Amino acid sequence: MKNIRALLLCLALTGLGAAAAAETFTMHVAPQRFLNKDNSTILNVDYQIPYGNLWFLAQKGGYFAELDLQVEVVVGDSVVYSQTYRDNIGISDKNDSRSNKSYLNRLTFSLNSEPWLLRVSAKDLNSRKTANWTYQAEPLGAQDLLSDLELCSFVRPDSSSYLQRFHRGNVLYQTQPSLIFDKTESEDLTIYFETYAPADLAGDTGLLVLTVEKDSVMVFDRFLDYAPLSHNEGISLRIPLEKLSPGKYTGSVEFQLGEQSQEREFIFFLTEPKQEQFFVFPDPDDDFKLLKYFTGATSTADWKTYDLETKRRYLSQSWKALAAAGAMNTQTLLDQIRERVDYANSYYSHFEQGWTSDMGRIHIRQGKPDEIEKGTSSDEARFVRKDYQIWKYQGRQKAVYLFLDMQMNGNSRLIYVEGDQRESSNPDYLYYLGDDFDTSKLYN
Repeated sequence: MKNIRALLLCLALTGLGAAAAAETFTMHVAPQRFLNKDNSTILNVDYQIPYGNLWFLAQKGGYFAELDLQVEVVVGDSVVYSQTYRDNIGISDKNDSRSNKSYLNRLTFSLNSEPWLLRVSAKDLNSRKTANWTYQAEPLGAQDLLSDLELCSFVRPDSSSYLQRFHRGNVLYQTQPSLIFDKTESEDLTIYFETYAPADLAGDTGLLVLTVEKDSVMVFDRFLDYAPLSHNEGISLRIPLEKLSPGKYTGSVEFQLGEQSQEREFIFFLTEPKQEQFFVFPDPDDDFKLLKYFTGATSTADWKTYDLETKRRYLSQSWKALAAAGAMNTQTLLDQIRERVDYANSYYSHFEQGWTSDMGRIHIRQGKPDEIEKGTSSDEARFVRKDYQIWKYQGRQKAVYLFLDMQMNGNSRLIYVEGDQRESSNPDYLYYLGDDFDTSKLYN
């Protein structure tokens, strides 16, 4: 059950003190114990953080997150060791921060014969979010035939410095502390462990048994005659993922040698291939309204009957189609739209969010105008003088938009448009500007 306990520890991360859930982030942690050449216990603590849970800031040509880990070792009621580690996490592609990729690192400790409590407090220095993790560390004993089990998404020859702490010789053992495996990314799940044969049984033939179950039904097993030639040997067993369906799996590795035997249990989750979702706003109704800026009048009758998953799928497909029509990468298009939405919210928000205003809508669709002319309506208008803006674009359509601040509260309305079939003019626009308004100002 010790490896099952590792999962529970991964899920037991909470915020510091009475912090709300919004102030925490997800960090998966998996501890594994092995023996070194001196038969002392080495504790590897692997931690994995999805990029989406970190706050990346643009600097020095890339994007960087900073993570502080406060590590304490407690024996009895006393803190006997305290150290802060700083992880600088860099990515070159901004889109990685919204991908399924994650950051992986390892802390290593030596365990003496006395049990102790390990406490790790992590803080994202950019977002100020935190995560906590504790582990009751006990050394392996003389009676142990097996180390803990290390579940890996990739095991391959690698002599580079990539994930250097996860190398054994020139082989990379990339662990998966989340215990979540995507069969589209990994053909196999590899379990690495070590066997510890008593001196009087070295050379004897034993039996290694690997079993995997789903919903109490055996889905994979393997039996190996195994004769350890030394006290300490490393073993890798592979579980093919291709024919396994998504869901939760439990399993065990058992080593029988002479009259002795030991079993270690494990758990993992297999996910379905995920269709990448594209959106600007978390609220799909807002995203649908934004999409209509580009696609024109779309009936909302069917939209109101869709469930959340169907709405997300519809939006993703629509954004992809819009990007393809403009020969753009979908994520690049959405990044551009997000920037325009942010600008609209910063400069055109008055009694409503800027992106929903007339000026915000045109800015989001067309970007910043090439020319802006500002003025005030004349005394010939039916109302008091009002401020107006004329936006001109030099694209193929040479679009022109005239906005009038009708209520004199900064929330300007679009009353005239030329060169844009998605927008319409108020036929009485001169009623607001005055009969003496110089319409040549609208030429482009």
